[in-house]
Amino acid sequence: MGRSAGFTLLELLVVITIIGLVMLAAPRLGGTWAENAKDRAAVWEVGAALARARYMAVASRAPVEVLFDLASRTWRTIPTGPWGQLPDAGIRVLGIDGAVMDQPSAAAIRFYPDGGSSGGTIVLDMPAARQGQTRIAADWLSGRIEISD
Repeated sequence: MGRSAGFTLLELLVVITIIGLVMLAAPRLGGTWAENAKDRAAVWEVGAALARARYMAVASRAPVEVLFDLASRTWRTIPTGPWGQLPDAGIRVLGIDGAVMDQPSAAAIRFYPDGGSSGGTIVLDMPAARQGQTRIAADWLSGRIEISD
């Protein structure tokens, strides 16, 4: 006599247990993805602000700079323009010629009317569990902005 089609009770219990474990892990995986997306959006926002500042300098034929206040974790465009929040990560600003000297927690990248810039790199140390290190660089000669994850 052959075995009838269907599943045994043991097979059903194993499948239900596996589904339960996956459902327990799903919110944790989704939360990490949401945090990564938020940080990545903040990085791209800073990159877009630098590109916009370069465009404003060329269009207005006057220097424009993006000031980074590391103490309050914000950035803003000077003389006028948008501002925003820096990602929640360790931040270093390297190689800035236009640094604000009277404020040790502030630095600026200046864009010139010819499209060039003072140059500089913003290094964001994202938590190791998420992304690692991200760099936003402004080329001193061309003013081109490059974001590398």
